[in-house]
Order: sequence, then C-alpha cells, then structure tokens
Amino acid sequence: MGEIEREERPVPVVDAARCNGCGLCVEACPTGALAMRGETAAVARPDACQYHGYCERICPTQAITRPFMIIFQPRSIE
Repeated sequence: MGEIEREERPVPVVDAARCNGCGLCVEACPTGALAMRGETAAVARPDACQYHGYCERICPTQAITRPFMIIFQPRSIE
C-alpha cells in the first residue's frame, strides 16, 4: 500500500481583539470554514478553508490575516 501524503495548508488567523463580531467574514466564506464563536469569528473548520481570501478582504476591522507558505518542490536536475 502506498503512503498517504499530507499537505499542510495555512489558514486565516482571526485577531479576536480586533474582531467586532459583525459576521461578514462568516457570510462571505463559501466553504463554511469560519463560524461565530460567541462575539467573535473563528476558524471552525480549518480543513474546509480553500484560501479564497474573501474573509480577509471583507473584514471592516482587518481582524483577519492569511499567513503564507513558500513550498519548494523537489525536481530532478538533468
């Protein structure tokens, strides 16, 4: 049997101190990765995040940031 590859992907980070609880990011997320947790938004389903960036762009208080990763792919040198 082959080995299952796991790909680590970054997910948005919600700064609870900046979040005003408006819920616009939750409504904008097409995959349902975000949800309201009490008075603030949170990444409830990180595996569902497709990194569209809608949440970050719509947030009126800039409470959401999306970290990035640089992924190096091995390739053969000929």
